[in-house]
Amino acid sequence: MRNLLKSKAQVSVEYLIIIGLSFAILIPGGYFFYNYAKTSNDGTIRTQITQIGNTMITNAESIYGLSEGSLVTVDLHYPPNIRDIYILGGKELVIKYEISSGTNEAVFFSKVYLSGNLTYPGRVSCAPPLPDTYCNDSAITQNLPEQGSHKLRFESKTNYVMILQAK
Repeated sequence: MRNLLKSKAQVSVEYLIIIGLSFAILIPGGYFFYNYAKTSNDGTIRTQITQIGNTMITNAESIYGLSEGSLVTVDLHYPPNIRDIYILGGKELVIKYEISSGTNEAVFFSKVYLSGNLTYPGRVSCAPPLPDTYCNDSAITQNLPEQGSHKLRFESKTNYVMILQAK
């Protein structure tokens, strides 16, 4: 009878050891998988933001080379993390977005002057040949644009390119 109780106790202890080792492997494994997935998602968002910014700058510079009044409409897909898109100083396109580490800004530099359809808070000094009326920092989107498909219209003006949200 004693041997039977000893063997049952030994089996129970071994079973608890196996369960403990399983948890010791699963919990850190789950943690590392979660961190990897979060980092991978952040990288995907950064790539999407870079593609959007490069597409916008490329279209603005291309349409500027055509005659005044030329326009092109581009369909862009915004990820849910974009918070704002605005223009600073006429030549900097800024896309503000949020990832797991916090709010970030991606800045894209243009060779041509840009303007948006919304006045953005703040003002910078005008640089020729941009008229004073287009010198305000401007926004392309209002705060917290919706994710999904957005149409942007790029219109060539005399000294700059106007970027508008198409309807």
